Amino acid sequence: MTHEEMDELFARHCAAEAANDVDAIMDTLAADIEHDAVGDPQGVLYDHAAIAQRYRELFAGIREDKMESVHRYYGEDFFVDESHWYGTATGMIMGIPGNNRPLNFRILHVCEIRDNKISRENVWLDTAAIMQQLMAPA
Repeated sequence: MTHEEMDELFARHCAAEAANDVDAIMDTLAADIEHDAVGDPQGVLYDHAAIAQRYRELFAGIREDKMESVHRYYGEDFFVDESHWYGTATGMIMGIPGNNRPLNFRILHVCEIRDNKISRENVWLDTAAIMQQLMAPA
C-alpha cells in the first residue's frame, strides 16, 4: 500500500471509532487480525467477536470529541501514528468511574497492513495521564 492508501484506511478506521460504529471498524480489520490494546487484561485478541466486544466496552466508557494526529511514520507494510485524543469519560475507564470528566491523552497506534486491511493493531495509551485525570479531585 502507498502511504496515501494507509492514511485512507486509518482515516476510515478512526472515523468508525469516533462514530462508535463497530461494524465499520471491523470492516477495516483483516480476517486474521491480531488486536493488542496494551495493558488490557484480556490480552491480545484474535477473534472478531471478542474484538468487537472490546470496542463496545470501550464505547460504553468514553465518548470521543476528536483525535489529532501529531506524527506518522511509514514502513513498507506498516505505519505508526502518534495522536492526541480528546473526549469524555462517560462510564467506567480502567475500573474507575468517569463521572463525565473531560479526558485528553496521547495515543500510539502501530498497525501492520496486509491485503488493504489492518492485520495487526497495537494500541498504547498514556495511562498515567488518564489515571491522573480520573483521580483528580472534582
